[in-house]
Amino acid sequence: MYLTRAEYRSSWGAPNYNPPSRFLEEIPEEVIQWRNKSVTSSPISKRRDFTAPPPRATGKKSVAMDLAVGERVSHDTFGLGTVTALSGEGDRAEATINFGQYGEKRLLLRYAPVEKL
Repeated sequence: MYLTRAEYRSSWGAPNYNPPSRFLEEIPEEVIQWRNKSVTSSPISKRRDFTAPPPRATGKKSVAMDLAVGERVSHDTFGLGTVTALSGEGDRAEATINFGQYGEKRLLLRYAPVEKL
C-alpha cells in the first residue's frame, strides 16, 4: 500500500503547509518505509512533532495599516479612488474603494496595487 501527501500546496498564490494526517501516528514505525520526493525537506520520519514551519515574510509592506476611511489612493488599473470601508487585518485586510467611473471595488490589500496618496 502507498500513502501520499502534499506537504505544501498553493492557495490563492500563497504556499500553505499541510500537516500529515494524525492517523499516520497510529501506524507502527517498523512497518513503514518512508520516502520523501522533496529535496529541500527532511524525511517525515525524522520529524514526529509535525509543527508548521515559521511564516515567511513576503517582502511587501502592507498598505492596510496605513489606510483610513476617506483617504485617497491610486490603483494601477482603476486610477484615483477614495477608501469607503476597511475590514480584516494582516494578510486578510480588505478595502472598499470608490474609483468614480469604475465604481466601488472591494480589494484584498495584500495583492492590490494600491498606493496611498
